[in-house]
Amino acid sequence: MCIVLWTTACADQGFPLILLSNRDEFLRRPTQPAGPWKSSDDGVYGGRDLARPENGTWLGITRSGRFAALTNVREANSVAAVSTLSRGAVVSSFLASPEADFESSWMDRLETDHEHIHAEADLDLDQVGGFSMLCGHFVRTPERKVRVGTLGIISNRARAGQKHANTVDNLNPALGESHGLSNSTFAEPWPKVVTGKELLDALVKRVHDGSLNEQGVIDNAFEILSHDSLTALTAGQPPESKIGLLKMSVFIPIFDTGTQLQLNNQPNAVWGGCSPAPEPSLYGTQKQSVIIVHESGQVRFIEKTKFDWLQGQVPAEDNTVDIVFNLDI
Repeated sequence: MCIVLWTTACADQGFPLILLSNRDEFLRRPTQPAGPWKSSDDGVYGGRDLARPENGTWLGITRSGRFAALTNVREANSVAAVSTLSRGAVVSSFLASPEADFESSWMDRLETDHEHIHAEADLDLDQVGGFSMLCGHFVRTPERKVRVGTLGIISNRARAGQKHANTVDNLNPALGESHGLSNSTFAEPWPKVVTGKELLDALVKRVHDGSLNEQGVIDNAFEILSHDSLTALTAGQPPESKIGLLKMSVFIPIFDTGTQLQLNNQPNAVWGGCSPAPEPSLYGTQKQSVIIVHESGQVRFIEKTKFDWLQGQVPAEDNTVDIVFNLDI
């Protein structure tokens, strides 16, 4: 039950984009920490999902100024949830796309020829489970300040329960708004998204008041990502009571889903041939990420791994990645 929150409301304060992400997963799902992709010539930074052969990602940004973050849309059954092609391949395809003009190229081809978004990836959205993807790119103004140029939400589940209804919702970054995505459609946000947006708007206000510098923004962002409503809601209740309430909490404390339970209607042991198979079906917020982009073009990408997949339920120690680089735009 991942969540992505973002705002363009601090551009006039020097931060054209502030993005927050919680990756909620089974703790034993193999993942690679955020970092530069050695296979990329475009300077892609992000983590990688090692459980599926595509080795896609849920969150990434490139030196050339593209960025994307994806969340699953809850499916009606486990077959639809697993899908033939990993959702992470959609993010990888967008980040690797060679076109400079995001809106008139990759997105338009998605609308007119969704079977092959990117020729090299041979990506067919009909083979991908339900998803919503935030994507955009940065530009420089005549004053050489970096701003979000184009911003949109792409989904193959435009309406709840409607398969292969591919849509592109264009957002205007100049409006300076905060938004969020979780495992529902963008138009019908879950309570956790509503809560997260309220907390993010409070952060924005503090930035405009001058009470938060860059480190303060980062610290406050991780506090938002750690906002736990689930513990109080499920106190003294069995694990199965938590399943229906995951949509209420930004942060998901770890819990054992049990052998018969499924989350997002996804079987517990889908690992693309990776071994070892997961042990107890422990689930929760596995990774937390904050991306801050400065108007100068400097990017700060901080990822905290709460639980390393090789260690299971043992909290990860000193497992923070702090990446700084400059956009080549």
